Amino acid sequence: MTGGIEWEDDMVDVNRITTPANMRWKLVDRSTGEENHAIDWHFKVGDQVKIRLVNEMDSDHPMHHPFHIHGAGRFLVMSRDGTVEPNLVWKDTVLVRTGETVDILLDVTNPGLWMAHCHIAEHHESGMMFSFTVDP
Repeated sequence: MTGGIEWEDDMVDVNRITTPANMRWKLVDRSTGEENHAIDWHFKVGDQVKIRLVNEMDSDHPMHHPFHIHGAGRFLVMSRDGTVEPNLVWKDTVLVRTGETVDILLDVTNPGLWMAHCHIAEHHESGMMFSFTVDP
């Protein structure tokens, strides 16, 4: 296969392996209630944005999610479950464990239309992603 989308459905066969439920993964902006593609964030180059990532333990199918931010800049993991992260290194992906809350600080340096998503392909393809805009 060259290019294109590999998963276009609700992953019924994959879901049967681990749960009888038909899973739809999602990202939710708690301040607006918007989900996945409806999330509409706008930043400017030079912004430093604190983002809290919460991986709910009581979801239908709790599991770890590697969260990835494309091209807009880089981020620091500031804390995990309220404990200050001792190793401050620039990242573009962070593993958010089941039941964990991770605070990141995004250093916005690159204008354009960018994407953030779970880095598990099945989750991304079932909707666990959104795009955001960075203005010059």
